[in-house]
Amino acid sequence: MSENESADVREVQTATLRRQNPERGTVIVSIPDAIAAAGLEDGGSFRFNPNSVAEIGMLAALGSEESVDGRSERFARNIREEGRYGETLRLVIPREALAELIDPDSIDWEDPPEVNVWAGDRLLAFEMSEPEERTVEIDRDAGSEEDESDD
Repeated sequence: MSENESADVREVQTATLRRQNPERGTVIVSIPDAIAAAGLEDGGSFRFNPNSVAEIGMLAALGSEESVDGRSERFARNIREEGRYGETLRLVIPREALAELIDPDSIDWEDPPEVNVWAGDRLLAFEMSEPEERTVEIDRDAGSEEDESDD
């Protein structure tokens, strides 16, 4: 993205990072809602911009309806259907681009982290999801039989 370019995005979903190929360190996310919100579908592609993390604090990916060759375009990846009936869409995040958000070698795959996914017109942006801690008060006796007999 250039300095004078701006884009409206909104947070669409949160997705868990998954390993597709442990030997190659391939990381994928299933993000059908975000891809649809960006106006794309299976067969389209995204080009990740690792420099965007330093610029905007998020990993940006610019979308296209065209398929790309990820071997010749280092940070470009195609959108793919997954699941038995192709009911969801997934995207590989290039390892070098992901490294701008999190060290891929530090990921605990028994409890993988999540990313918040933002979308705009042919644009996705990823940020690490920070787990929230909340304190809630719960009345453990509410709804018990004793409460009902007090009527």
